[in-house]
Amino acid sequence: MRFWTRVAERLIDLLTAYTGGGILLAVDTRLRPNGRGGPLVQSESALTDYFAGAAETWEGITYMKSRTVAGDAARAEGFLHHLQEVDWRRYGQSGRSRTDLRQMRLRLEKEQGALHPLKAGRGGYYDIDFLLMYLRLKSAGIFFKVLNTPARIEVLESMGHLDRAEAKFLDEAATFYRALDHSLRVYSGHAEGKLPSSEAQLETIGALLRRWSPIPLEDLPDVQAKTRALFDRLFS
Repeated sequence: MRFWTRVAERLIDLLTAYTGGGILLAVDTRLRPNGRGGPLVQSESALTDYFAGAAETWEGITYMKSRTVAGDAARAEGFLHHLQEVDWRRYGQSGRSRTDLRQMRLRLEKEQGALHPLKAGRGGYYDIDFLLMYLRLKSAGIFFKVLNTPARIEVLESMGHLDRAEAKFLDEAATFYRALDHSLRVYSGHAEGKLPSSEAQLETIGALLRRWSPIPLEDLPDVQAKTRALFDRLFS
């Protein structure tokens, strides 16, 4: 473990080093088991034991989004599938996921909604992300080989957890939110949590948005309302 810990530390140093063009990638290693106090590199058995008994709900749910980036892809995928089954036994099978996920989502809305209404606010993108995670936890054995939202929606529809109208709306709403986020990044050069106040700026954002989504910017309140309505119904 000592050798691979040094490898991980060196890789993190390279990814997060400040250069004339900024940093390549932000890395937050506090999300590892036991946070700052846990080893940077851990064995499969140690991870399994942690998620089977000690992990908080949010940790288990976060690790369900893990994917292989290097090494033996087949072994890694098998291990991540196993971890998902451990999570399902703790949260999905017991029914805890509905309450825990709803509480997590509403806490994010309370803490971040005012600053980041497009993602964390009422009816924002996080509503979609959380309801898709909840529906995934309802069934055992689902392992998503890809994490893009349209693929997640397609799998859940094929399993009968979403009807055609719900799946179509979620796909369009998710695409709209991602397109809007991309438009804001293109316009401002960095991530933005909310829309600008200037009419001229809004016109520019709206023009960029039309490149990637058929939903116009002025329909944002309607998308937010329908997204929250579906979130409430599926979590009721």
